[in-house]
Amino acid sequence: MLRYLLLSLCLLLSACSQGPDGERLQRDLQERLDQVFGTGSVSISQLQRRGSASDAHADSGSTQRIVYFDAQLKLASARDFSSWDSPGIATLISATGAGPRGIKGVNSQGNDLGDQLSVHGSLIYRRVGDNWEVLLPQGFSPSKAPELGEDSPQQRREMLVSAISTALNLAPQGSNPRQIEIIREEMARTLASIQGRISRQENGFGIASGSTSGQYSRFAKAFSMQLREQGLNMTPLTTEGGLDNLELLRNGETTLALSQSDLSHQALAGSGPFSGDTPFTQLRALASLYPEPLHVLVLKGGPKAVSELAGKRVNIGPRGSASQGTALAVLAAHGILREQLAAARELDLPEALKALRDGELDAIVQVIGAPADAIRAASEDLDLRLLPLQADAVRQVLEQLPGTFALQLPSGTYPRQQQPLATLAVSSLLLCDASLSVNEAKQLVTALFAGNPQWLAAGSVQGAQLSLANARRGLGVPLHEGAIQALQALTQDSGKAAD
Repeated sequence: MLRYLLLSLCLLLSACSQGPDGERLQRDLQERLDQVFGTGSVSISQLQRRGSASDAHADSGSTQRIVYFDAQLKLASARDFSSWDSPGIATLISATGAGPRGIKGVNSQGNDLGDQLSVHGSLIYRRVGDNWEVLLPQGFSPSKAPELGEDSPQQRREMLVSAISTALNLAPQGSNPRQIEIIREEMARTLASIQGRISRQENGFGIASGSTSGQYSRFAKAFSMQLREQGLNMTPLTTEGGLDNLELLRNGETTLALSQSDLSHQALAGSGPFSGDTPFTQLRALASLYPEPLHVLVLKGGPKAVSELAGKRVNIGPRGSASQGTALAVLAAHGILREQLAAARELDLPEALKALRDGELDAIVQVIGAPADAIRAASEDLDLRLLPLQADAVRQVLEQLPGTFALQLPSGTYPRQQQPLATLAVSSLLLCDASLSVNEAKQLVTALFAGNPQWLAAGSVQGAQLSLANARRGLGVPLHEGAIQALQALTQDSGKAAD
């Protein structure tokens, strides 16, 4: 009997050490869903606890567990998870701690009353005395998106290494690190040019995307997977981002490109970072894909308003980036010029979040699609806050920067964000030039919006925000004639289906 009691006690203590039970887990998850979607709007019809693991991000001396689950969610009303202005896919992912492939059942054309969603997610708990306190859903850290094409990644690396080696041998002895970096950048650009030309000749469409771990790259890879199912080939090209993509498109080194709507307008007009170039009058948009909101991030206890950033250390984004131009315009609209900052850092987002954590920054101003993976992951360690923009400042920026638009970031897009947030955004655009044939343009646009593309299964959260209703939103550049025809046909078909 004593042995039985001791065994029962050990089992009880062991269970307690692994975090809360399934009943508590379901209750906490339902509270989160009610908070962001409205009470009863999204209910849990079934939940199974799938174990737990120690949280490596826990503070020293703190006991935290990541508790995993599989859940079936039922919709109490029709819902469009691709919506930009109301709680949608970004909110669902943040509330459940899921990765893009962890959610199934989202329909790109909208979900109906009674639809069931499958979610593989997680919540983080902290031990407080004899109880467990729910903290945040686990952040999602995506793996790098592999490039596509006939050459293997190893072969492409060997090509780049060989090219760099040749260039370095040609460089003067004793070249400084910046000269070496210039050589590296030019060699990478040359490789992108080669990939684009080969892609057009043999593999179909080349699309200038971004870094291998970025949102553009993941979307381009997901789109290429959708096209492959239709017998079309697309090769995502690794680039330095939106500015580089527009230059590659102008130079004929790629057929398609991804970039921000405000930057695209500047390329069209020959202004901003393109002021030294002739206007890119042949630039055309195929569609507006998803919003890239402006985020103003601070730590709890930091500045309470954007107007308080004067005299502070602020990260404005990498030099020459589209995000930096938008960030400076927003600060100026709040009465803050660059020289009025204590420091204007030019770090990329992961570096900036580390600097904020280490007390080297007071704020980060960044344009990026939501939910941004780096921000979600950092929220596990940092008590981050988002600052709203003033209405008059938003109006001023919209007048100055065509391609921008006002946006309410839905509540629950990020942990601790309990209310909608007033900000502005640009659109991520799929771009080409006027030489793309009408039929090719129609084919690409139809592939984006027709049927029920499985963007989440392909690894792109941003792809799941594509919506025919927003395909013309915040363009900033003219639509290609083929895109106009395709969108008109898709809209008519959508209307017939609704009838």
